[in-house]
Amino acid sequence: MTIKNEKMKKILFILFIFTTTTIVAQRQMNRQNIRLLKTSYLTDAINLTPAEAEKFWPVYNKYTYKIQDLKISLKNILRFDERLEKNNISNLSEKEAKKLLDSTIQIENEITENKKQMFLELSKIISAKKIVQLQKSENDFNKQLLMEYGRRHRYQGGKQ
Repeated sequence: MTIKNEKMKKILFILFIFTTTTIVAQRQMNRQNIRLLKTSYLTDAINLTPAEAEKFWPVYNKYTYKIQDLKISLKNILRFDERLEKNNISNLSEKEAKKLLDSTIQIENEITENKKQMFLELSKIISAKKIVQLQKSENDFNKQLLMEYGRRHRYQGGKQ
């Protein structure tokens, strides 16, 4: 009996690992697909020439990755404190609240500085008009992405 149980445990463990790996790989592929769609969408939306695109994407990617990391840090600061997760802010001291606000402001300032630096570098590659179009197109893409996610989420009955 124990040999069968051990074999069953091994089979279940292997199945668990396989399933988990498949899910992680699928999520990674989804992220890559979204990046490719966004790249194509933005290239078309701001009408980049091949020469502009060659210079534009390294700069854009460098700053969007930095900004994305900063936004994750910001979420983590607010998520880190259990009291905030449970909407139990009354247990937060004034000193702790001030520290959270200071950290939030610091990260928000870093995000702003990175955006300013990105726009400055991009202005050497594309016109100001295209940079404004870039901002609008990013917002449009994100709206479409959220709408599609909501549509799929509703279609699947709330399951992912």
